[in-house]
Amino acid sequence: MAEQQTKGEVLIVEDTPASLKLLSDLLTEAGYYVRQAPNGELALWTAQSRPPELILLDIRMPGIDGFEVCRRLKQSPELRHVPVIFLSAQHDTDDKVRGFALGAVDFIAKPFQAEEILARTDAHVRLSRTQKALADERALLEQRVSERTAELAKLAHSLEQEVRQRRANEEFLRLASQVFEATQDAIVITDEKGDILATNPAFTRISGYGAKEVVGRGVAMLHAGGQDAPGFQALTQSLTAAGHWSGEIMARRKNGHTYPGLLSVSVVKDADGKLLNIVAVFMDLTERKAEQHLIDFLSNHDALTGLPNRLLARQRFEHLQGVARREGQCVTVMCLDLDRFKSVNDTYGPQMGDKALQAVARFLNDTVREGDTVTRQGGDEFQIILQDDIKCGGTLLLAQRILAGLRTELVIDGQPISLTSSIGVAVSPTDGDSLDELVRNADTALYRAKETGRDNYAFFTERMDAEIRDKLAIQGQLRGAIARDEFEVHYQPQICLRTGQMVGAEALLRWDNPVLGKVPPNRFIPLAEEYGLVNPIGEWVLESVCAQIKVWHDQGLGQIKVAVNLSAGQFGHDSTVPFVEGTLRRFGIPPACLGLEITEGTVMGDPDKAVAALKRLKDIGVSISLDDFGTGYSSLGYLKRFPIDVLKIDKSFVDDVTTNPNDAAIALSVISLAHNLNLRVIAEGVETREQVDFLAQRGCDEMQGYFFSRPVGAEAFTALLREKRCVPDL
Repeated sequence: MAEQQTKGEVLIVEDTPASLKLLSDLLTEAGYYVRQAPNGELALWTAQSRPPELILLDIRMPGIDGFEVCRRLKQSPELRHVPVIFLSAQHDTDDKVRGFALGAVDFIAKPFQAEEILARTDAHVRLSRTQKALADERALLEQRVSERTAELAKLAHSLEQEVRQRRANEEFLRLASQVFEATQDAIVITDEKGDILATNPAFTRISGYGAKEVVGRGVAMLHAGGQDAPGFQALTQSLTAAGHWSGEIMARRKNGHTYPGLLSVSVVKDADGKLLNIVAVFMDLTERKAEQHLIDFLSNHDALTGLPNRLLARQRFEHLQGVARREGQCVTVMCLDLDRFKSVNDTYGPQMGDKALQAVARFLNDTVREGDTVTRQGGDEFQIILQDDIKCGGTLLLAQRILAGLRTELVIDGQPISLTSSIGVAVSPTDGDSLDELVRNADTALYRAKETGRDNYAFFTERMDAEIRDKLAIQGQLRGAIARDEFEVHYQPQICLRTGQMVGAEALLRWDNPVLGKVPPNRFIPLAEEYGLVNPIGEWVLESVCAQIKVWHDQGLGQIKVAVNLSAGQFGHDSTVPFVEGTLRRFGIPPACLGLEITEGTVMGDPDKAVAALKRLKDIGVSISLDDFGTGYSSLGYLKRFPIDVLKIDKSFVDDVTTNPNDAAIALSVISLAHNLNLRVIAEGVETREQVDFLAQRGCDEMQGYFFSRPVGAEAFTALLREKRCVPDL
């Protein structure tokens, strides 16, 4: 019933209820009959009770995981043909390799995209149905041919008897004539020498020969000839020995074209065993062969681009590696990813995105040399496998040609589209012997290429691999750091050089993780930006600081001002200004007690938007400091527009301010510029008395650094507040 009324039957194996419901609703609405299994044991029982047409299988499940479920399915004769698509939130190449080795046909990454789920489900259900239908039809056709051959052999014998008995049984002859005329398979009857006696209308339709053109001629004229000589020899030998033969053979039409067919031949003998006739039934397999060719092509190629898939790529790699070893050369694997390709789909739609991928595939095929292999790994990821010399000159040239070629604007359906790419390269045997190793290491190099600005290529090194593993470890721990209460805010005093008193502090985030230990901010803050975690971390810092300011106020320790750093990602978020205002209101502290520090790069990305955001913050009443001033590329024209209260002299200038004339000149310029704009100046990273004296004599307003105090926790900073000062006498 499911097959008659739906597009197909799908079994979804997913232990997460929300994901299970999402997939079930999506496929049910698309017209599929859906069965569900929340774990591996139930999945095996459900599949065995009635095999589905497709299984969507989650990898990570309690009890029996997806890999074990797939392995058991493929061991079952009743279930091994059912295609399996793995569902995974991981993007690990080892998982994919293991899944395909177990017999999976595809992977779908979480979070799910509805279009991807439906497209892949439709494709694999159609492919599964086509393969099953072809197998069933072939079995049915072979049975039909066999049955018809037997019938016709009997009929031929009867016809011979009828001729000899002068049409003794006219009713039987009439029936035989109807079968002979109506059947859709070609029938040829010959005499004992192989000369054609009769053919049916289906023979004319298939071969192009009319009956009068072939009667009296040898049946061998219909055979393709030399190109299928072994097949014809097997036929004649079997007829001589056994009296029948069945199999595929190549035939020739009247127009000279050859074509494949399924032939069944039997001899007809009289009661004394004398050969009377030969009856051949022939079925044209041209269309079915084309369908099978398409199936074979799809099993080795990507359906969208026609490029080789993983299976074919692995075969070509192994062949190429053998050749390279004999010739003293190397094999290079290049992993290519289109930069920000998601924006193409978002802007122009998925159909335009598919056309863009097809255009890129054609470009790559036209760019590589003969013998190189271009494959599509899914999405906008491509791989190139090539043989090169040990200096990798051809690889370098190819990478440069690809980058330059893809920068050229594509025009698809009249719409210009700009694309760039990033390429990672791994070389065998230096970076690994197996394709899996090389792909993994090329992916690592690709990650580095993207990290250095995209539209670039990078080669794999062991150091790079270690750095990326370190980043992945930090990423894994960073996601739950707030919930595990691993962050702490430290405070570094800011000292007024005129009075020698502490007038404020800078809030600095510290992270102590049980696995990684104390992680420096310069390691985890950039990764928080990259992985989209900086906004919740920044909000946590702001709330923690405001709560601490409230505690100090309630303890009567004065209205200390604390400066909080805003990252580029947090500053650019539309919710930041309302969040600052709401947090100040929630804790009931004066806005003047909160300062926000931003860097040049933060405001120079979109100066007009930055001016608007800074003015809103100023309207709230918080002060604004421009950190690391002079290290970037800010325009003085824009600086005049920014509602800034404080300029900070970067530590890189302070370190050698007393010994390096250039650093001294920069520090003096910042002080002069700030005072001319009615801004205060804070020098950070002050560590020596000489630095203090130099900057104080030249008008610097405030300082912070190890000379005064290291950043300390809230309790230690409270003690400093109670002492009223925390520095040696100025």
